[in-house]
Amino acid sequence: MKVVDFRKVKKRPLILVVENVYETRAGIDTLLKANGYRVALASAEREAINIARLERPNLILVSGSALPDNVLVKARRVRKEAGADDEIPVVVFCAQDISEGEEVAIGGNVYLTNPDNFNQLRSLIARLLLEAAHGEITDGEEQTLENMTNNSSRAPLVIRFMETKPRMLMEITNTTANTLKSVEILTVFLKDEEGEAGPSRAHIRFDTIKSVKPNEKAVVSHRTWINGRPVSDAQDQISRLEIIAGAVKPYVLDISWEDLDGKTQFQRIPVGH
Repeated sequence: MKVVDFRKVKKRPLILVVENVYETRAGIDTLLKANGYRVALASAEREAINIARLERPNLILVSGSALPDNVLVKARRVRKEAGADDEIPVVVFCAQDISEGEEVAIGGNVYLTNPDNFNQLRSLIARLLLEAAHGEITDGEEQTLENMTNNSSRAPLVIRFMETKPRMLMEITNTTANTLKSVEILTVFLKDEEGEAGPSRAHIRFDTIKSVKPNEKAVVSHRTWINGRPVSDAQDQISRLEIIAGAVKPYVLDISWEDLDGKTQFQRIPVGH
């Protein structure tokens, strides 16, 4: 299916993102803007309503964790307060009631999705915006979105997990001949493990690296959060991202950085076991 490179559209679509976790909100903002969208950010329902009234978004993207009580009711209310009713698509992502990787249309131009990676979410957004354009986008503007994976034969960034105490660390190497600035890794949400000892709603946040010089290495600081709180080194979960030969890689590191021209670049690295 062809999707639209919205950077080539004269009036770029505006996406309203409702997410209460700052790191996740900022990561989604970066990734969507790199695809050519305009982005408005809100951390709660009232803020989202105020923005929707003023900005008139083309799509509303709501985190299933951002509005925990009656999320669908609140998501629809944000759209209604914008005065648009069903004409603006609403996407509730990280919905807990459906299986990972599933997308469900529930009527009224509302969609539930529990994507297993950002690329799946991005594809759904592009499709819904294209359908909502109603011919406003010309054939000449239908270009394939750039894949978030760097397609060159040499990966710009290489990662390595280091068995250190009191917790495992992750090292990142810049293999290019240029300094990479503002290196960021999008928050990784972990699957619940089976059994009572498994973490519930765990995710790993990574600190931004200001810059990595050519052929240099940097250790990426991180913190594991479980049930909305940071945990001790003894409960750290980064070892679950370690790559084991022959094992299925259930997670991805979505990494962004600024090149010499100040443009945002991306690389996706499958990880975990």
